Amino acid sequence: MASLCYLQPQVHQTHAKAEALDVPTPVIDALRNLLLALNLPTYGPQAYRPVDIIDALSRNSPSKHNTLFSSREHQDAQELFQLLSECIKNEAAAVEKEGHRDRGLGALAEAQGPANSTLGSSVFDGLTANRRSCMECGYTEAVMHFAFDNWQLNLPRAVCAQCRLEDCLADYTRLEVLTDCICRKCSMLATYRRLEAEAEKLTELAHGDQDPSASKKKRAREARKLAARVKVALDDGRIEEDIKGVRMEKVFSRASTKQAMIARPPRVLALHLNRSVHFGHYASKNTCRVIFPEILDLTPYTTSGQLSTSPSVPISTPPPSIPRSTTPTPAVYATPRVLYRLSAVVCHHGQHSFGHYICYRRKPRPPSAGPRRFDPPKLACPLGCDCEQCERIGPVRDDDAEPPRPRRGWLRCSDNTVWECSLEAVMQESVGAFMIFYERVVMPRQSIYMSTSPRSSEETVRPEGVHVNGSYASLVNGSATQDVQIVKPIPTKVSGPRVIHRVSAQPSSRSSSMSPPDRDPVPRPGTQSLASSSTALPNGHTVSSSKVNAPSGPHVNGGVTLGAERAARVRPLSPLEQTAYPTSSTSSRPAAHHRAQAASQSVSFPTEPQPLPPIAVDLRA
Repeated sequence: MASLCYLQPQVHQTHAKAEALDVPTPVIDALRNLLLALNLPTYGPQAYRPVDIIDALSRNSPSKHNTLFSSREHQDAQELFQLLSECIKNEAAAVEKEGHRDRGLGALAEAQGPANSTLGSSVFDGLTANRRSCMECGYTEAVMHFAFDNWQLNLPRAVCAQCRLEDCLADYTRLEVLTDCICRKCSMLATYRRLEAEAEKLTELAHGDQDPSASKKKRAREARKLAARVKVALDDGRIEEDIKGVRMEKVFSRASTKQAMIARPPRVLALHLNRSVHFGHYASKNTCRVIFPEILDLTPYTTSGQLSTSPSVPISTPPPSIPRSTTPTPAVYATPRVLYRLSAVVCHHGQHSFGHYICYRRKPRPPSAGPRRFDPPKLACPLGCDCEQCERIGPVRDDDAEPPRPRRGWLRCSDNTVWECSLEAVMQESVGAFMIFYERVVMPRQSIYMSTSPRSSEETVRPEGVHVNGSYASLVNGSATQDVQIVKPIPTKVSGPRVIHRVSAQPSSRSSSMSPPDRDPVPRPGTQSLASSSTALPNGHTVSSSKVNAPSGPHVNGGVTLGAERAARVRPLSPLEQTAYPTSSTSSRPAAHHRAQAASQSVSFPTEPQPLPPIAVDLRA
């Protein structure tokens, strides 16, 4: 636990707040001192006995004192972790509760400090979404969420078995078929059929007698009322509600499905590999080899924004895998991923009733790192990147990450013996791995343009956009959080290829696009029209300046080729031309500059320098 970057800042914050509020936190205080001692480098071999943390846990849980602390028998590391996690959670909740009390004028001074909403929650806490559905009637119960601080994964029992950690997670989150579950809707349907039969029977008895008693008529009316209540509840979908005066039947579904997935991933993922195998009164150790990765992608085992209620369909469908490429497309960044990096491994060597625990952990950063000493891991490059840095270190790394030296980067802790080792040595502990700790990777901000290098992908040529009030606007700066204001809807239907003058991924540039010759140009916001006038040309055509819009921005630098079947139009003015020829009146322009060629049917003004000819790109594909 000393290698967890998320745990140590939370312990320090809880300790500081507990001292300010005068709240006793013996376990957190002892744990803080223990973590500081374990992460402090020494010049020589020294042994540290964690007496304070054992005494604090003993006083906090007197009922477990004899079994966990007094005896010198073999103990379970997972039980100690659960006890420590529970004590941290309870003391942090007590500090948070004391902070919410009315402290009079003293609360004014505390209001100046930074608020931490995650102080009361543990870094190990997460939520699982559980769903159970009946395959006979199709009814799905409400999705229940349960908190967890560690996941217990079962291993295959085959002799000399081998599996991957992803296989254990997939087995935990798979659809499980049950045959001994009570279905609420099937029970309500059976209750309705029973009440209908009772009401019909009582009605026949009441009508069959020559002189039916009032009690028989009353029982028949009551049975019909109860049946009507159940019928209304079924029609309204109020399956889980209890109906007053109705004794519900209990019907076991012959086939129902159950599934559990992670709804809220924790900051620190603690995985417990259950290696206990029980055969009656005899227990043995499962020696299955578990291959665990350094970077764990938890996305296929987490829920997305949409939950399915179909009995035969998983709760959520995982996103597609990311292919390896040196130039990932923007679609790669649009797919949210839940990544974790390996932080520590607790291994057990021995048999089920005896043995020895050792721990592998990442080497801590030196105190000279300052505030970045406990920074969590970050995704520096996209998944599947083949750059040189990713080949040497990997896409997930620290800010000051450097390639580790041979047989360095990790610590092997066995009681009072500690030495450095490599990541490869940790990966070889597939037989003895008992608990695995992963820390969540901080993902970069999703952006459309992550690089300025040219790419031939269509989504690079045509930037992504957003629809606002029926209009379409491009997000040229790659940020989807900015406000986009559109004055007039921009039509999106294009009958022919567009003429693109410039496509740039720089945030300060914009793409200039003109309409094809067979479509009237649509005025866009931020443009100003020339004065309404017409100019006679030598070839008989007339140029109408009322239909010409000159954008006010300096980003337009191209012209428009005009068709022979339509009236000639003047292309937008460049900034130099706007200075030479004011747009307030067309009478001040020299008539000698108005020249039209019969072959091209185009009108142009002299520019200095001349812009490059536009390139026609067909984007209809």
